[in-house]
Amino acid sequence: MTNKQPNKLLWLVSGAAGIAALIFFTLWMGFAQQSVVEVRVAGLEGDDDKVCYFTDPDFELRWIHSVEKQWWEEQYQRMDDELLLTTTYFEAFGAGTPSTEKLAPVQKPGYLGYQIDEKLPNLNWVVSRLTKGEINYGGHRFLIHQWVPDYSEVVIMPKTYGLIDRFEKDLCHELPSDGSQ
Repeated sequence: MTNKQPNKLLWLVSGAAGIAALIFFTLWMGFAQQSVVEVRVAGLEGDDDKVCYFTDPDFELRWIHSVEKQWWEEQYQRMDDELLLTTTYFEAFGAGTPSTEKLAPVQKPGYLGYQIDEKLPNLNWVVSRLTKGEINYGGHRFLIHQWVPDYSEVVIMPKTYGLIDRFEKDLCHELPSDGSQ
């Protein structure tokens, strides 16, 4: 009879430790937050939204301008709940392009760059195969114009994801750029 008591106590302690570990892990998954940049495209005709994210704070939007037919680039930084447009670079530009800003501290060969430093809550960007829109970040090049239908509105915004959110959504650079899932 004395042999069963320590065995029963061991099971009780092990069970309590297991339950405590499960509760701790569940709480940790809910509270472990990470700042990300979310890329979202509204679903068409009842389809779910397409969503992906990346964790790098610095990124670049790049596209061929529809009138000048030259590359334009905008560089951004994620800042808590805003995006900061830091610089723009143009191969060529025409009427309406801001030219009163300071020149960017770093000039790229073949481009003219301006320092902008404008804070934005999010970006709404329409992409198509004609403009070849892409998002570059952390050594990755995401060809968003191949991921979504032509003339899709892409919303890019800073977000905070919990661990569960990160499991449910894809990193942008891990998605096939041709739009297949």
